[in-house]
Amino acid sequence: MQAFIEPLFVNIAIIFSFTHLLNMFFPLHPGVIPSYKNQIIFGLISGAGALVCMLFPIETLQDSYFDLRNVPIMIVTLYVGWLPGAICSLIVLIARIGMGGDLVWLGVVLIFLAYIICLIYHGFFDEDKRRWISTMYIALVYTLFYILFIYSYLDFLTIDFYVVYFSSFLIAFFSCIFLIERLVKINMQLKETVYLDKLAVAGQMAAAIAHEVRNPMTTIRGMIQFLGSTTTDEKLKEHSPLLIEELDRTNKIITDYLSMVKPDVPKLERVELEKVLMDVISLTAPYGSINNVELTASEIGSYKVCIDEPKLKQGLMNIIKNGIEAIEEGGTIHLYPYKVTKRNITIAIEDNGKGMTEEELEQIGLPFYTTKAKGTGLGMMVTYKLIQDMGGKLRYESVLNEGTRVLLTLPLCTKSSGLVDEGVE
Repeated sequence: MQAFIEPLFVNIAIIFSFTHLLNMFFPLHPGVIPSYKNQIIFGLISGAGALVCMLFPIETLQDSYFDLRNVPIMIVTLYVGWLPGAICSLIVLIARIGMGGDLVWLGVVLIFLAYIICLIYHGFFDEDKRRWISTMYIALVYTLFYILFIYSYLDFLTIDFYVVYFSSFLIAFFSCIFLIERLVKINMQLKETVYLDKLAVAGQMAAAIAHEVRNPMTTIRGMIQFLGSTTTDEKLKEHSPLLIEELDRTNKIITDYLSMVKPDVPKLERVELEKVLMDVISLTAPYGSINNVELTASEIGSYKVCIDEPKLKQGLMNIIKNGIEAIEEGGTIHLYPYKVTKRNITIAIEDNGKGMTEEELEQIGLPFYTTKAKGTGLGMMVTYKLIQDMGGKLRYESVLNEGTRVLLTLPLCTKSSGLVDEGVE
């Protein structure tokens, strides 16, 4: 049995090492679809990990080669998609054919089996609420087929082999999924920490300049308005409204900054979420109609959330307004319940606009970053602050030229929140 265990433990260590290596160079984030270049790199690195696993097989099983090469194929196909899975599978396939032997065909079949099963269930696995259920189902289906094939054609395998090998396979598969989920969560926390640090710097800047700048700006605005209404100079009359508009815009930037840093404890109350969403849709629907965008919503259910209603409405209107402006030739924005747990509810706000690249997703919420010609880049920064102050979370998922989905997570009223909702178990 020791001859079985040692190489399989080495394989598990190799898989974990390559997972950390990938995360080091390409940090894993939820909802971010890698570019084709990165998908190719993912496939090549996963293939390299599988090849290293093949260097340490169980060596006492006649003409057969058993290792954990198929785990990288399954993991990269499930998390990244068909292209890196195909690249990894092709690398392993070439290597296995090169090793030769009478049972080479069986190795090829098992490689294809791992890839096809994960490709079929990739869509289910991609949904957060079904991830672990899908993981168990995929592991069960593949293991059963795997056992069926080798039991039918390899009669020299002992019961010890089956127990040790498939236990190691399942440990590697489930542990790798768990490790990736933890790395994704850690990456999100690090990203949020960096964002909060930038927010603090922006706040210190705002607090320092707001008072000093606003007073002279008010004086200048008053003088321009007075001169514009009394002067006989046509050029001054023509340009004074533009000067006033720019001063007002500058004042709004300062106001937005101050709204992020001034101590403002949200007034949490027990609110019917569906009513808030319907109110926001009613308020933003006219703006959508002007831009040929239809706003729709699925039934949310009678969930009570603990939020500051005016702030939530302000944040939602900002998100929807951005979605409307991202749709260039008419389209839809749809709101629907995405995920419900005992403590939180997540609402998806999905549009079919122009979408965003990975680089643009990374910049959302940073000060003065905007894709609009006349935007200040502070709107989303304020929205993030409003949602965070209420104990909520905001996450963006986007595909270029296909659309964007905003996931808004809000706390439900529970005993721990002090505002109990008897309807939530």
